Amino acid sequence: MHIALLPLDERPVNTRLPRQVAAVAGAEVKLPPAAVLSHKKQPGDTAALGSWLESTVEGSAPADELVASLDTLGYGGLIAARTTTDSVAAVLDRWEALRRVRARAPRTGLHAVSLVTRAPNSNSSDEEPDYWRHIGVDLHRYGAALHRRYLGEQAGEREAGELRERLPRDSVADFEARRLRNHTVNLAALGLAADATVQTLLVTADDTAERSAGSLEQHWLAHWKRVLGDAVDGVLMHPGADEVGAVLVARAVLGRLRDTPLPVAVECAVPDGLSRVAPYENLPLAQGTQGHLRAVGAAPAAGADAELVVVVHPPDRQGGDWAHQHPRVREQEHSEVRATAERVASLVAAGAAVVVADCAYPNGSDPALLAALQSRIELKSLAAYGGWNTAGNTVGSALAHGVVCATARAAGVLDHVAHHRLLLHRLIEDHAYMTDIRGRALARFSQQDRHDELPAEVREPARSWIAAELARSVERFPEFAGWSLPADSVRLPWDRTFEVDFTLRPADGPAAEAVPEEGLR
Repeated sequence: MHIALLPLDERPVNTRLPRQVAAVAGAEVKLPPAAVLSHKKQPGDTAALGSWLESTVEGSAPADELVASLDTLGYGGLIAARTTTDSVAAVLDRWEALRRVRARAPRTGLHAVSLVTRAPNSNSSDEEPDYWRHIGVDLHRYGAALHRRYLGEQAGEREAGELRERLPRDSVADFEARRLRNHTVNLAALGLAADATVQTLLVTADDTAERSAGSLEQHWLAHWKRVLGDAVDGVLMHPGADEVGAVLVARAVLGRLRDTPLPVAVECAVPDGLSRVAPYENLPLAQGTQGHLRAVGAAPAAGADAELVVVVHPPDRQGGDWAHQHPRVREQEHSEVRATAERVASLVAAGAAVVVADCAYPNGSDPALLAALQSRIELKSLAAYGGWNTAGNTVGSALAHGVVCATARAAGVLDHVAHHRLLLHRLIEDHAYMTDIRGRALARFSQQDRHDELPAEVREPARSWIAAELARSVERFPEFAGWSLPADSVRLPWDRTFEVDFTLRPADGPAAEAVPEEGLR
């Protein structure tokens, strides 16, 4: 099975992770050459990316399925959608490559994603226009005030007016014009689904809030989805972003291995857990999880009908964030930690395929849960684990891995080495790195309080120190005895500590994870 992927950007979560998910079922994912992809704020070559996409359905070995980021095809990448000044007409013209693909390969699966532009609550321009470093928090508040004003809330009217008068007019004008452009483009994306150019369209949003500029735009998009009705049945909207490549790759794999959706049960051992709204999101976990479920090609199920069970560890009400304000970690015997761990253990003992979606804290795992799980089960027995960034990132990526694992096992094509590699990769990155090594690295090598780009003189010392720590981190998971993490495989893709990349070497098998150079920087 061959899948062509036009990723959201060049980071490992958008290139390596989808490949790792596909490999669990023995499928291959092809990426564009790294030279034509974006490099952080440098947009990719949209003409070359469109040509590459068209080429994937030509020749003697065309792709069976295509997964495409509309932001990458239209703007050159995720950050380019937030920073470039390309016109609506230019973006839509680049999308014509999709119509040409559909005309040439009418039976090839074509799955796409378009993002609602974020407005993060921070004064950091690391991934935003330059003016964000001065007024980002106020622009986030301005978007929320506009949303409240639209809903008829008097406080919104007053705050929107005050902020508009106080903030630099050129920056506000750019913020508004860019959002209008990107919202217009997202409306046009619905047209790609309505005319069957794409069979699946995810319109997702990251780094948002219940009242925000993006949430209001999602409301308008949802209105048009309702108006268009059955014509856009393949359109799904929910919180998320960086997990979507893996989600749509999983959907493509399931579509090739199954004739019907995979029945999946979603559980939470904490009574009100799924009603909680996780940080950086605008929907209760129950709604977001159902969106991810449909996105991967699964269907809700219960009891004996389920072939996979997703156990959600809900947000800790005390708050905390591993990238900013570290949480006060609970004890293993905390009621919510114990409830989740015991439910997972009982399901594993009963022979169920279990996914753990650890949503307790943003940007890292719950150490108490990991310890409680290790005292009750072998982590290798899990179908998947996730505990990174937002709840949407966690649920989507863990579910993608889990559904492919369950489906591949049933079809007799499960690659056990690839499955264990991905499971261990997530445990090391989400737990050892994000909740421990990352924070210590930032404190040791930088005066920064955010994971922005590191000063040039400390990049290699920081990378080398992180590599040594990561190489030792495999010992934290004795269930994976024999696996190793070569220190020379570790890199910081965007010269910052926020994300890391590495490969894993199994006890028996290939010398290292095979990851072709295309698509990776």
